[in-house]
Amino acid sequence: MIDHAAGIALAGAMKTWLQTGIIGCLALLITLLGVMEPIERALLTMRFSLDTRQASGDLVVVQIDARTIRDIGVWPFARSDHAQVIDHLREAGASSIALDIELTRSTDDADNAILVAALERAGGQIILPSFIQLASAGQESKDTIRTEPAGLFLTHAWLANVNVYPSSDGRIWTMTYGGWIGEEFRYSLAATLAGRAKRDARAFYVDYSIDLTTIPRLSYIDILNGTVDPSLIEGKQIIIGGTAVELGDQLNLPVVGVVSGPVLQALAFETIYQHREIWRTSLPVSLVLALFTLLLLSWGRSRTSLSFYIFGVLLFCATAEGAAIMVQRLAAVSVDTGSILLVATCMGIAVTMSELDKRHTQVAHERIEKENRGRMLARVIQDSFDGLIIFDEERCVEGVNAAARKILALEQDLVLDGSALIELIPEWEKNHPLVWNAEASNGADELQELALVNRSGSELVIEFVITRSVLDGVGNEATKPIYTLTFRDITKRRRAEEERDVALQEAIAANTAKTQFLANMSHELRTPLNAIIGFSEIMGQQLFGPLGSEQYVGYAGDIEGSGRHLLSIVNDILDVSRIETGEFVLNEYELDVDDLFRAVHRLAEGWPATKERNIIIDVEDGLPELWADERLFKQMVLNLLSNAVKFSAPGSTVTLSASLNTNNCIVVRVKDEGIGIPEECLPKLTEAFYQVDATLEREFEGSGLGLTLVHQHMELHGGRLTFESEVGTGTTAILVFPTERTHSSELRSQPA
Repeated sequence: MIDHAAGIALAGAMKTWLQTGIIGCLALLITLLGVMEPIERALLTMRFSLDTRQASGDLVVVQIDARTIRDIGVWPFARSDHAQVIDHLREAGASSIALDIELTRSTDDADNAILVAALERAGGQIILPSFIQLASAGQESKDTIRTEPAGLFLTHAWLANVNVYPSSDGRIWTMTYGGWIGEEFRYSLAATLAGRAKRDARAFYVDYSIDLTTIPRLSYIDILNGTVDPSLIEGKQIIIGGTAVELGDQLNLPVVGVVSGPVLQALAFETIYQHREIWRTSLPVSLVLALFTLLLLSWGRSRTSLSFYIFGVLLFCATAEGAAIMVQRLAAVSVDTGSILLVATCMGIAVTMSELDKRHTQVAHERIEKENRGRMLARVIQDSFDGLIIFDEERCVEGVNAAARKILALEQDLVLDGSALIELIPEWEKNHPLVWNAEASNGADELQELALVNRSGSELVIEFVITRSVLDGVGNEATKPIYTLTFRDITKRRRAEEERDVALQEAIAANTAKTQFLANMSHELRTPLNAIIGFSEIMGQQLFGPLGSEQYVGYAGDIEGSGRHLLSIVNDILDVSRIETGEFVLNEYELDVDDLFRAVHRLAEGWPATKERNIIIDVEDGLPELWADERLFKQMVLNLLSNAVKFSAPGSTVTLSASLNTNNCIVVRVKDEGIGIPEECLPKLTEAFYQVDATLEREFEGSGLGLTLVHQHMELHGGRLTFESEVGTGTTAILVFPTERTHSSELRSQPA
């Protein structure tokens, strides 16, 4: 039942993630195909409408409106009219004047000269328009021409780009700081007027939340007639352009609808001037937000009810859109939330459909589960690794699985239902009579063992347990107790355990014999060796008279040296044995490392090889005392010093140093300038009897126990032995004692 429920849960989880994957792929496809672009623009329009702001008031639009055209009565206007308007604006204190009017050369040279003079009087305050248009409207050709004012008007004026680029929906969403014309970057009129001309051809979104009605506007004819209050112009930026419908310069804008070109330029100016260039988030950001929404809503779908989930989806969408409005208001960044809303909508629909389907299938699953439960239990019993025999209170068999038939050597096709249990296991009643007592059988659930002979004649040992279960009655039937005998063949395991016990006893006996042998060897080897060493020393010193030949004296010295070497090996072996058997006890005292170094140096001075090496002792000033076993400390340093002298060339330097590291641990180093050790050999140096050069013809002698003893002695002290070596340069052996063995004026407690 539990497995089935787990299967249902797994299937539900797989279906959930499959739905999530499908929604994610759908959202990705729709976003990449640009289907969401109209929705994104609609959301952007909504944000512009909800978050309105005032114009700066630093720009005035001088409109060539319908009244102006009616009063002047001709279009295009005379160049002298433009000159007069420029003069009036300049005299009123205008900061800069931009003309969004096409200025071609008039056939009247005198009229042209009047405008040129006015431009010259303006002293570079005038901005004239430049734009690119198709060479032939309505034709398939994409050839363009650049339209600029006549050359005589450019001497005393600036050129600025006034091109606009409608989007796919026919509306003007974006403007630029300018564009490249060949190798020249032409700044836009709005950027030039705003004083933020940037060499950036990227298109930014105009901030259509700026209220058009707050942009000051004056009529061209009023400026021409001089009837405008100069205070409305003083210090302002001016855009002069046609706003009359009959002039045809009408553009479709988001939010505000159809306006004239100069008004769009004014909006672009206000956008740049107020640092409100709107930058939309990129496609990757939209995909990341969609993925985050997908994962968040997928995570929450199984943690609440359907109604709360739908409410949460709606709240999430509202929160996301509110956050986008705040980001646009504060940072001038438009967050594309269309993909978020798309994923949230799809998730809401998918979860609703899944919940309805889940409730429909749950009933079917429960019915199927009841039908399969009996078959499942029967299959589990048959496939069990252990043998199972089910019997009733009358000890009649009701079921036997395949494993039980195999262990007891029963034919697979033999019908056993209704048979007496005693027929299957004759040994049972003799060894376990209480099992047949109904009351006693309630507690017969402890693991037990039984030796028996199966039908094939094989002797077996089984371990078994008996459990009692009660089946609920159906209808008017009473409850029925049944018993389950669960057992397995442990014959091989028992034999293996017996063999292991025998081997263990033999190993213990061998180890005891080895220990006894080494203990005996301590006396049997040392006694004759001490005699050999003593007598050879007397003979070498000729204490009782000359030996008669100098060769005999040399032989006596060789005998003494060999005896001492053999005694050293025997002592090392005995020390290793004592440590392994746990019989080694430390005799610890507070030790002065410098004094111990010098004592070791004095002992080493008797070595012939030491006389040809320079031994330096370097102990850090103020080094605390060391809590350690003095004999073992000397032996460790002597062993390391012996190796350093042995493997270094005559005339080289061996350094004994001690210092305190940052962890307040005393560190002892024995450094030589010898042959060095290959890196791959370093981990094996402390193994017993290990030799870097293990050949019979090796150059350097030794038993291979010196470093083993140093390693074991350091373990007894709770420290560690490490090596640093480079072939051809030398080796440094490092003894690091634990912090608790450092005794200073601040730290005097002994280690536990």
